[in-house]
Amino acid sequence: MDIRRIKGIKRIVIPQAAQAAGATGTARVSTGPIVIKGKKSKRRKLSRSSRLFEKITRRSALANRAVLDQYLDRHKRSNRKKKNGWLKDLSKNMFTAGRKGRKRFKLSTLF
Repeated sequence: MDIRRIKGIKRIVIPQAAQAAGATGTARVSTGPIVIKGKKSKRRKLSRSSRLFEKITRRSALANRAVLDQYLDRHKRSNRKKKNGWLKDLSKNMFTAGRKGRKRFKLSTLF
């Protein structure tokens, strides 16, 4: 059976139908589900000394992306609501987006 695997799916379970009772009155036999597991992800190759640096870099990149996405959403919303709204709400939008990024970064969970 050839099944196309989608990247986000961890496993596929295909239930098996139980065999029907025969004319002799035998009990039904269930074989259980068939489980098709996806490929395991490869382990990242990092030296011990660079793990912390990589983790900090990755977290800061994710936090920066969160800040920019949040700011862009607020920028568009301010522009729709008022004339020159993006300029009037600039400091408020920057502050709120920065707070979102600081929540995302969380230095306390790194150590």
